[in-house]
Amino acid sequence: MREYRIAKTDLGRNIYKKKEENWTMQMWFLDGQWKWTLRKDFARTFYHREDAEGILWVMKIKDAKNTD
Repeated sequence: MREYRIAKTDLGRNIYKKKEENWTMQMWFLDGQWKWTLRKDFARTFYHREDAEGILWVMKIKDAKNTD
């Protein structure tokens, strides 16, 4: 199961997804090269909520295509 969210930070907003596998929970952050990473330090920062919402929508569709 995946849960996508926009998190507010000091500078702006980050996009992350929570992923449950084998009784473990992982938080994956969207990095600068449009890939998912476990390191929050490498997360891409969005300065406007509308930009983050648009990219979140695109990444949900992209992830859905990769799992099918």
